Amino acid sequence: MAMKKYNEYLQVNPSFESVVDIAADSRNKNLWREYIVGDDMEKLMDFLCQTLGYETPDARRSLWVHGSYGTGKSYAAIFVKHLLEEKKDTIDIFLQNSQRLSKYRNRFLNCRKNGDYLVIWKTGCTGIRTGDQLLVEAEFAIREALVQKFGDRADLGVASLQDGVKAQLHNRNINWEHVLDSTILGEDYGDVEELIAAVERGDLKATKAVAEVIRANHWGLINNVETFKKWVEEIIVANHLEKSGIFFIWDEFTDYLRHSDDQVVMQQISEFCKEQPLFMCFIVHKDSSWVDVMGNATYQQITHRFHEVEFHVSADAAYDLIAGSISIRNGMDEYWKEARKDPVHNIKKFLPDIAGLDDKISEKINELCPMHPMTVRLLSSVAENFAAAQRTMFRFMKDSSNETQGFLGYITKYGPQDQACWLTPDWLWDYFFTRESDFHDKETKAPEYIRHYEENRHLVENDENAHRVFKIAMLLMAVMSTTKGLYTTRRTSNGVAATVECLENCLSGVLSKSQVDDYLANFEDTKILLCDEQANGVKRLQMPFKMAGGDDFAIRYEQNDKKYTRYQMFAKDGKLTVPFEKLAWDENDATFRRMKIVVCCAEKASLDKRIKEVTDDLDKYPYKLGLVYVTVVDDAQAISIQHDLETRAQQSGENRLIIVLVRSPFTDDMRKQWLTSLTKADMARDSGHTADAGRYDTETATIIQRWVGSATSGGKMLAWCGEKQWNNLFGVAQLRKTIQTAVLEDIFPYAPESVVITNTAYKSCNDSAPLAGIQRETRNAQLFSVLAGIKQLGIIDATTIQEIEGITGSRAANTVSALAKFLREKMESGRKVVLGDVWAELQQPPFGFYNTIACGVLLGFVFSCYKDSAYSWTDSSQGTFVLNESNLKTLVLNTCKGNMTTDYLSAGSVIWQNFRNYIKKIFKLDDGQTANETEGMRSVRERITQTGAPFWCLKYLSETELGGIEMKEAAGKIIDNMQVFISQEGNTDEAMSNVIQLFSGRGKLRERMTKAFQDKAVVSKAFSAFLFEASSELKEITDKLSVQPEGLRDKVFGVMQNAVYTWTEDQVKEKLVGVVSEYRYLDVLNATMRNTYNSNEEAIRDLKNAFNHMRVAILAIEPLNLPWYDALVILHRVSQKGITQMSCEERENDIDVLRTYGTQAWECIRNVKPVLSTILEQMQIECTPEELQTIYEGLKDVSCDATANQFEKDLKQQTGRISQRRNRSTLLERWKTLSSTENVKTWSNARGIPLLWVVPKNASKAIRTLIAVQNDERALDQDVLAAINVLDTMDHTILTDNATAEQAFMNAIGANYRDVFEEQRKEIITELKLKLGSDVSAWDVSDLITVQSTLKKYQAEKAKKEKLQSTQNHVKGMSEDALKDKVSAFLNAHPEFCDDFNG
Repeated sequence: MAMKKYNEYLQVNPSFESVVDIAADSRNKNLWREYIVGDDMEKLMDFLCQTLGYETPDARRSLWVHGSYGTGKSYAAIFVKHLLEEKKDTIDIFLQNSQRLSKYRNRFLNCRKNGDYLVIWKTGCTGIRTGDQLLVEAEFAIREALVQKFGDRADLGVASLQDGVKAQLHNRNINWEHVLDSTILGEDYGDVEELIAAVERGDLKATKAVAEVIRANHWGLINNVETFKKWVEEIIVANHLEKSGIFFIWDEFTDYLRHSDDQVVMQQISEFCKEQPLFMCFIVHKDSSWVDVMGNATYQQITHRFHEVEFHVSADAAYDLIAGSISIRNGMDEYWKEARKDPVHNIKKFLPDIAGLDDKISEKINELCPMHPMTVRLLSSVAENFAAAQRTMFRFMKDSSNETQGFLGYITKYGPQDQACWLTPDWLWDYFFTRESDFHDKETKAPEYIRHYEENRHLVENDENAHRVFKIAMLLMAVMSTTKGLYTTRRTSNGVAATVECLENCLSGVLSKSQVDDYLANFEDTKILLCDEQANGVKRLQMPFKMAGGDDFAIRYEQNDKKYTRYQMFAKDGKLTVPFEKLAWDENDATFRRMKIVVCCAEKASLDKRIKEVTDDLDKYPYKLGLVYVTVVDDAQAISIQHDLETRAQQSGENRLIIVLVRSPFTDDMRKQWLTSLTKADMARDSGHTADAGRYDTETATIIQRWVGSATSGGKMLAWCGEKQWNNLFGVAQLRKTIQTAVLEDIFPYAPESVVITNTAYKSCNDSAPLAGIQRETRNAQLFSVLAGIKQLGIIDATTIQEIEGITGSRAANTVSALAKFLREKMESGRKVVLGDVWAELQQPPFGFYNTIACGVLLGFVFSCYKDSAYSWTDSSQGTFVLNESNLKTLVLNTCKGNMTTDYLSAGSVIWQNFRNYIKKIFKLDDGQTANETEGMRSVRERITQTGAPFWCLKYLSETELGGIEMKEAAGKIIDNMQVFISQEGNTDEAMSNVIQLFSGRGKLRERMTKAFQDKAVVSKAFSAFLFEASSELKEITDKLSVQPEGLRDKVFGVMQNAVYTWTEDQVKEKLVGVVSEYRYLDVLNATMRNTYNSNEEAIRDLKNAFNHMRVAILAIEPLNLPWYDALVILHRVSQKGITQMSCEERENDIDVLRTYGTQAWECIRNVKPVLSTILEQMQIECTPEELQTIYEGLKDVSCDATANQFEKDLKQQTGRISQRRNRSTLLERWKTLSSTENVKTWSNARGIPLLWVVPKNASKAIRTLIAVQNDERALDQDVLAAINVLDTMDHTILTDNATAEQAFMNAIGANYRDVFEEQRKEIITELKLKLGSDVSAWDVSDLITVQSTLKKYQAEKAKKEKLQSTQNHVKGMSEDALKDKVSAFLNAHPEFCDDFNG
């Protein structure tokens, strides 16, 4: 059976949010309560109290919250939002119970005592580039918040209303005639003049009506800071917010800083809190990619006006977040406790050795499993320094976009029994370091490590463990290379370092230290990694060095001579080519970007190659002129080459090619001097003499610069262009003037240089250039120079293309006139105007247009005559756009950039033009989305798809919501006709015409339908109304299950086949019977499994997972005749096949059974041990609860799908093991009863007698078996039974009577040793323990020889001592003569002792 994977036990907590934003907050109303408060939040809380409590004058500041991706900035802002919005009593209790925020309780509650704040949340600032736009967005957000909080009681202010409306009515960028025709304003005012007059005389009704239209189109009423401040002050007082205030949270504010250079307005409204209680809180993702561009000083200048808080990912927060994100699947609690035992047990012994890990790890290890503790430690560091928008710590846990990466990828691949039973840090490398483009930090070496990994991964990836070790080594080095400190091995406070020890810790519980060391040794052998041992013994991980070599001067000079031939020096990007071409044309001249310039030597190969480069470029870019400079080695070569150059110019066939002969030679001597200096620089650099190398580099550069300067500044030149020839040119300046007048103006008489010659006008076109031409005004100096050229012609205010075309009198006038004529003829041709073709022609003579600001302004100026016309622009993906100002700007910009290959312009229908105004409003479409009927239909379908319900569901809104009975009937007809347009089935022209007629005079109905469709909640409610009207059973069951409208809609989506805009009412009704049936099945599964699932799929997933761990064959349960067996079979079938293919009748049959017996069947699945006990009883096998648990654990590889026979076989194998365990227990208990000691070891050590020496020989095997069982070692069951029998039948006095044991021991060692043993027993036993081991019971019979040898030694020493004493006593009694004779005889025998007697 395949090993279990972690995903069978675990899942990511469904409530865990990988991206915490305002949408997540709306999904989980308690999300703010789950926020983990860290140091950064404490700092923010302190600033909140200072600011809102006005604790000091300077403390009253707005807030600036920034940090890396995934550091919890948005979550913190959501937390603050709730602190200000929730009821005061709720916050009081929350702060009291908060370990870290309780100290701020009194200060913060003081801020809340004066009433509720108006809290505003805004996300993103896409498209906001100016301070004016910032004010408009802020105004809209505040207005929406006021209406949402106060409803009809909201006072939106009047003081600034009239000024704003008047300003917008005179805004010439708004076509008010079109607005009047397409909005409710047209019902009350005949023309624009009448409307303006009403507003001017102070008509409040007219002013408010215009204001609503302005807001609906998002044009804004406030366009300067002072007006904004005046309005805010007014609405604060009018809405009684002066004692509390407005707290404006702007999340994802980064785009404004990244793309706008207008920070003044932002700072002004931020500091406004010192005057009025409007508190701004900007949430910013800070990274060097845009801060470096802005300038760190500028960024600091912005932030120093705020209370600034930078958010980080703390390690403690990482523990809590990760532990909280891992949850056990339903029904898997017991299985998981058992499954994690081994991995947790294996790693616990390593935890004390891992530096930086605190007690929290040990406490949470069960909750963190299978996340390796070092992975958790590193995850916070990696997320802090290397996270990207799509790669954060939170996404790592829940990202399912790549099935091989992240936490979900790991638990799908590995399980508790795998070697890789812990998610080690190599998984962080795979997730965070796969894209070099993610890293903007210029001071980090991460890209360097990524490249090294990619270059060498092939050496390790065939060995999974080697690959794992290599990736973790790369990760540690990358982490230690961040801007928090240069690459270092110094361990951080969290135990992370780029060392071998840390690497070993990262793999504890997965690979042993010796295995890791072996892999590192292999890496060193293959030179992909080094382990550099420091003076303190620490081994540092580092990448291998790249070494350089050296050579003697002659050899190196020869190498350089071959490398830098004259041909190579004048080749593309050659050593002489680059500096010469840099001075070959004035880069500040307007024509600079039009020129293709090369330089070559007079060798044929060089001439051929370089001239071909130019002609190829001229073929590719028809607006360019080509200039080839030819250099010579001496005067002789200059004279000999002239005829060849003249011939080449004449025969080229290209009138845009100019060949120039440079008479100032680059001589052989100059080249030798240059080679000498170059070689000296190389050799100095190789030797590490950087100062000398720099000096020689300067010499080489000077030699080249001296020649280039003399050749270009005034040196003589000859030039040829076709049949034209110039023989007396001196220097580049004269050459340039000659070419401009004699070549450029001849070939391109209508070139943009005829209108403007300011060089900055010839930078690449940007979006401001076309806009300046369209608006005919600009504050930008670069753009103004082009407009100035047009203004001099007197046509800057021309409104028709014919006016522009009629201008004459100068080269500039001829150019603009020719351009207007060219475009008019294209537009009036009656055919599609393919913009790619238009641009291709404009690049050719006589225009020579190319991608420049000048061309962008000129085209914008001429194309402005077609603004808001009947023409539309269709792009390459068939998207269609009207020619409003914004689209015209984009069109011209992309045309200049050559991006409009297949885009085209075409004219639009009258019915369609009127109809589109309605769908623009109702479906919130812009001009581009309704540029033509096809695009409009497609855009409407897209909006319906986004809304998630068919458009016809609006017919089921109440009469009240639609404005009465008559309006509801009209709405029904309008919707039916709209459906014809949406489906494109039927007469669409007639349908569009009907809609126009039905809406006529019903402006309020259109408003209500617009508001309803753009509110997803209302659409969902309308769709639900249709569904419940169609099926009362559906309403009953969804009410019971508390199904949300969105959930019901999703269910209907699941049973419908086609896109939502294609659904008909009858089609949906047909599917509702099945939907009701599925919900009824979900209801019974919820009751059965005692859980609240949102879908059958969720329940079935847990059901299948539970069956996978059941361990008892379902067929083995059948003979028990349990009443709930059929329910068990049903649940098993559902877990395997689901319910989607079942008929409604089959589902109902299942439901009846499950309602009665489902709960009992589920109890069996989630805890099968009671049923297993019943099966054992039927087999007449009795067992204790502990034995039952052992049998159950032994069945871990048994499948619930096993046959009855297979299960019986597996069960008997486990029960057999129980019998063996019982026999072992019997043997142990029998010993304790007979000996009154715990084990043989205790008995032997207490007496100093090895039991094996004193029992009869026929009992030796039994005692050995007994010792094996007591040591929990393997023993055959038959030997255990035999041992029990021996203990029962042997003479027990040997065990209980010390004298008997002592006698048997003396018999074993020999009775002749009794005296010496009894006298010196303690000393003898001590010496024997040193020789044979301290455990006396382990002394083998074969050790008896050692014992006897030791006793002999003691016996001999005893005898020696006794004989000496008796001899000494005898000597004392001897006569003097007898003693002298004995001494004399002794000395004769032992003369070596004579000296002892001669003293």
